[in-house]
Amino acid sequence: MGRDQQIGIYDVEKSVGSIPGTEIRSLFNSRRLLTVVLFAAFLPVVITSSFFYYTTPDASTAAMLFFHKPKGGKNVPSFISATSSSNTGVEPSNGDTEITTDTNQEESSRNSPEPEATDEDVERTIETSVDVENSTSLGVNDSKPHEETTLEENTSSIVMKRQGPTNTANSSKREYCDLVKGSWVPDPRPPQYTNSSCRYIQGHQNCMKNGRPDTGFMYWKWQPQQCDLPRIDAQAFLIAMRNRSMTFAGDSIARNQFQSLLCILSQVEVPDHTYNAPDDRDNIYVFRTYDFTVAIYWSPYLVHVEDKDITWPDNKTQSVAHIHVDKLDRAWTDRISGVDILQISTGQWWFKRGLFLKGNKPMGGHICDGWKECEKEIGFADPYRLAIHSLLKNSLSIPGYTGTTILRSFAPDHFEGGAWDSGGRCVRTTPGGVSISSLTNWMYEIQTEEFQNVTGAMSESEKQRIKLLDITNLAQIRADGHPDVYMKFQPFSKEMKQPPQKDCLHWCLPGPIDTWNDLLVESLHDKIHNY
Repeated sequence: MGRDQQIGIYDVEKSVGSIPGTEIRSLFNSRRLLTVVLFAAFLPVVITSSFFYYTTPDASTAAMLFFHKPKGGKNVPSFISATSSSNTGVEPSNGDTEITTDTNQEESSRNSPEPEATDEDVERTIETSVDVENSTSLGVNDSKPHEETTLEENTSSIVMKRQGPTNTANSSKREYCDLVKGSWVPDPRPPQYTNSSCRYIQGHQNCMKNGRPDTGFMYWKWQPQQCDLPRIDAQAFLIAMRNRSMTFAGDSIARNQFQSLLCILSQVEVPDHTYNAPDDRDNIYVFRTYDFTVAIYWSPYLVHVEDKDITWPDNKTQSVAHIHVDKLDRAWTDRISGVDILQISTGQWWFKRGLFLKGNKPMGGHICDGWKECEKEIGFADPYRLAIHSLLKNSLSIPGYTGTTILRSFAPDHFEGGAWDSGGRCVRTTPGGVSISSLTNWMYEIQTEEFQNVTGAMSESEKQRIKLLDITNLAQIRADGHPDVYMKFQPFSKEMKQPPQKDCLHWCLPGPIDTWNDLLVESLHDKIHNY
């Protein structure tokens, strides 16, 4: 085809386009063609989007978040646990933790390759899942699975409603339960540790190693009348106590409870022993992964004591405690600046001979027996009451201390058939059978009465910082939980030349004293999770 012919065809087409009606039909045909092309192009996109919308669980949530996203590109407020719209019970790390979803971030994360997880990422993931998913769990390990999560649309947030585990929600939101009223019931679960898995059991409380033949005393649990007392979930507790500290101050029974807690927590992580006093009475341990410090300080009276020699009429000398009932013992008060939780306890040492002072002036003494400086026999009950009053009233104002104080109530002994030095023993293998002694009841009443007297005069903010850990009555039932002769290794072996000593005051580990720590953690749920 020649050049002239090509030009001629162009001229014909141009001339045809000028025929009336042809321009409109041509335009219509062009638009229809364009529509078909666009429809064909977008059809796969529509099908794919619909598929992901109806098959991806997060799709509806992402859509709702997108439409509730405020102007300016800011993320919507965090998901809120339905146990409380204002207080989720999740421990913040640096300020309040928000869990927000941004549609752009979600789309980017779907399209970008997932990075390889590091050890730090794994730890952070575990911590977040425990803190958020189990934020109502109180630090216990018997929580029930959450029911299916439902979403409630709100103009400012999406509320995730969850059914929390029984008796583990924030105490201000859950029904009141008296943990003290209850009974011991059989429990088939094994203890949370054994004498083989815990290195912190002292020899005189290591009943199984020392040869105690029965094990039934370890298979009971305290059952409150209105609810359940859960065991400590060691890992959840350590996570909740990250960057915090707990201190015990008291006598050997306080140390007994301290070692029980160490045994439970060490099943998750072996702590560093950062301080050990030469006499082994003061100890500090740090759980490095969680930066949680737990300490024990020896202070059997909790108030200031001076041991002074006294001279009897026959010129023999003896060291006797001079007890200042109105001065707190600096052996622990100087060490609790910044401590978050302080448990104090004192009891049996007050039965010993002593001279009591108030305002540095002698009040009288206990077991004077002709002791010249002890001019007035007053017994120990009134001085003990004054000391408990002083402890409760003044512990909250110790310089640098803004934590919570717990007074652990009197721990009973269970000597039967005599006293500790006159043939008394504790041979029971099941709970019950031993009535509370008048002396135990006396000490317990002094503590509870003074607790009511002191806290009754406190402000509401002060009352939130002080608690009574009431273990006396539930411990009274557990006459089977003591070492008895098994405070010594193989007490009936041929090598033992003397009759074995009996211990019906301290507690076997593991044993009933583990329950005291369950009670401690349960009663401190608000403080532990919402500090």
